[in-house]
Amino acid sequence: MWRACLELALEGYNAGSLGIAAVITDKANRIIAWGRNQLSDNLDSCSSIRMSSVAHAEINALHNLPQAYQGNRELTLYTTVEPCPMCLGAVAMSRVRSIKVGCADPHAGATNLLTQNDYLRRKRIAVSFEGGAVEKLCFVLHYVSIKGRLGHNPHHPILVKIKKRYPHYVHTIDAYVESSSIFSPGRLTYDSLHSVLARMS
Repeated sequence: MWRACLELALEGYNAGSLGIAAVITDKANRIIAWGRNQLSDNLDSCSSIRMSSVAHAEINALHNLPQAYQGNRELTLYTTVEPCPMCLGAVAMSRVRSIKVGCADPHAGATNLLTQNDYLRRKRIAVSFEGGAVEKLCFVLHYVSIKGRLGHNPHHPILVKIKKRYPHYVHTIDAYVESSSIFSPGRLTYDSLHSVLARMS
């Protein structure tokens, strides 16, 4: 599942959108819907919603869910980055009751609302955060996407929050970005992503 998510996230990053993607699986662990962030590109991809402020990965994955699964409560959503409030709300309004997260989002991540809001708490949505290689790969894509959008300003409040949560990862990636051109949009590949992973151990 994570390979599919990461490939989609790479497509988004290389197309000029954020490198975030999501897939939905059924009880048999088959992928039945997918979507990626498509805020800034109009590429003919899997996303139904494009060039819009609501064109987030989870929204597109939920929008692409086949009608036959609309009432199924045994679905799992895999997302490379912790859902924002909008996407978490959309998950709650669907029948998805399990979320697996690649990496945390210290700026916009909203899974804490599942325990703080009465309505969301009643949905009984289970959330788990991945660790290890999956977390690192998802973080790399998320971080370079955000950093590129913010003009590489290390003092931007969003980047400060990310660095506080993932200090070692940020230091390693920043050093690699300065010595490599692989992060240029349109050039990042799955293999080059793994070359960064080797430096993050």
